[in-house]
Amino acid sequence: MSTSGRESTRNWPMAVASVLSLALVLVVLPNPLRIPQSNPSAQAEYAPVPGRESDVNSNFSQANVAESAGIGSGGDGEGGQGTPPPPPPAQYKPRQKNCVGNPPRQTEDPLSPPCVPFWDGDNKGATWQGVTKNEIKIVYYNDFNVKGDLTKPYKPSDETGLQGDYYYTNHVRTAKALLRYFTKRYQTYGRTVKMIAVNSEGGLATPGPQRVADAYTINAEHQPFAVANLIENAQTFVPPLAEKQVPAFGWNEDVPRRVYERNAPYFWSFMPDQETEMEWVASFFCRKLRGQTAKFTDDENLKGKLRTFGLMYPKGNTQRGPFLEQMAKLLIREVKRQCGMTFDEVRTFTENGKSEAPIIMADWKRKNITTAVCYCVPQINELTVPAMQNAATSLDYFPEWYFDHATAMDRGHWQQEYGSDAHKSFGVSNLWRQPAFKESYAYQAYLSEEPGTMPNLRFNFEMYHVFLNLFSAIQAAGPILTPESAQRGMYTFWYQNPTNPYVPTGGYGPSGPSPYTFVHTAMAWWWDPTGTPPGGLDKEGCIRVVRQGVRFLAGEWPIGDADLRNPADPCTADTRKRVEH
Repeated sequence: MSTSGRESTRNWPMAVASVLSLALVLVVLPNPLRIPQSNPSAQAEYAPVPGRESDVNSNFSQANVAESAGIGSGGDGEGGQGTPPPPPPAQYKPRQKNCVGNPPRQTEDPLSPPCVPFWDGDNKGATWQGVTKNEIKIVYYNDFNVKGDLTKPYKPSDETGLQGDYYYTNHVRTAKALLRYFTKRYQTYGRTVKMIAVNSEGGLATPGPQRVADAYTINAEHQPFAVANLIENAQTFVPPLAEKQVPAFGWNEDVPRRVYERNAPYFWSFMPDQETEMEWVASFFCRKLRGQTAKFTDDENLKGKLRTFGLMYPKGNTQRGPFLEQMAKLLIREVKRQCGMTFDEVRTFTENGKSEAPIIMADWKRKNITTAVCYCVPQINELTVPAMQNAATSLDYFPEWYFDHATAMDRGHWQQEYGSDAHKSFGVSNLWRQPAFKESYAYQAYLSEEPGTMPNLRFNFEMYHVFLNLFSAIQAAGPILTPESAQRGMYTFWYQNPTNPYVPTGGYGPSGPSPYTFVHTAMAWWWDPTGTPPGGLDKEGCIRVVRQGVRFLAGEWPIGDADLRNPADPCTADTRKRVEH
């Protein structure tokens, strides 16, 4: 064999290796010329979470991001810092959505999904009820007299609720502004979201049978793809929709887990179910309060004494439904299961508890109950919290008061209006630390559409998160929109960054406490009647968050209460206000 022949033979494996290497590069590395897929898959989670990868079957990082103009190192979609962007590929088209942040997302909110800036393909037209090639029909079911087509431009005459009541003031303006915001920022694959508002006739007090009738009527008259609801007692409203395979997205606090499971995959909630809440509440009692001395009381007969616990709750339905009794009974079972604890006193009351308050408080004073655990309503027509605290004051009895999300006394707003400064309050909350009211993601979203105006101060925050849930599901479902693809998309939504107290940790899917609710964790707090909240009035009072607002799963609370009631704990702003200042 000639020298040249040997050289040729020797070079042949190298040539093959080069070809194979090039092929691997083309297959493995992202290709900016890749043709968009018809149904992009979804990002496994918001931030890397060890052990979560096996919970999903797809990767949203390939969801047409490569078809964008190029996402630079700054994450702003305009190329790297200090260098001009490369020329666009031949099939380049202007982006439809502007990515923000690094990694890029649809909005500034860390809870928003990874950005899909451009899509051009076949959405398969009518993929489900309420879905056509050009439109997705959604019903906004509410207790606040909001009705009609929310996609139409806003007029002050749209407001049919009582404008002097902050439940109703600017409610339509807020809904329309947030709808425009999410429509502009989220990817809907060639379709627009048409939202029709339907109001309940009974408002917040609408009884269960009427909720059922409303659900059937909504489906018959509008045939929507989904319903976004902002109501009380959603557990009675959703089952008829699930029967018709209509997904429902809501804020939905304090709903039993079985209701989600029975109506899966058509019932989605941003806030946790009862079992998740009571698991972390019981863990708080077992790990931080039991066996410790009373610290949140100035009563000389109680301060520094080993804690004894009195639990009170309403027997039967309140104006807001049966959840207070349900949750109190869950708590009794959970503390027993987790640490063998039993409450020293358990008392029930009827209606608003005003007739029983003097009796309960006198009994608890006689028995030196240091810690009053009140599952009772502070506001509307019931006013149970002030009834109990006023009765205690009249007896010169000042126990420490534990509250949580069930009573809404974990909010500065209700503490100011219904709590007594003579009684010291503390507890846990499913809410998260907030900046100044106007700096919240919810408020900024509204202002981007309605600059210089005021949103509904009561429900802007909740409405924002209901719409975030809805649009996240639509985007992550991809072009072929069905309840099944929406479920796959919802299962990709996780935020697991415990170092950021301004965002709740949680996620959907089988890895969490509940597959159908987002928030999984809670923070501890205490009420300071002389604190100044961010953006608030000087010394108007504030909720102070323990450990800077760090959140914990059930079983993760640090043992002992040495970290409670630290004067250096920062204040959090409320998510709602009576008036803006």
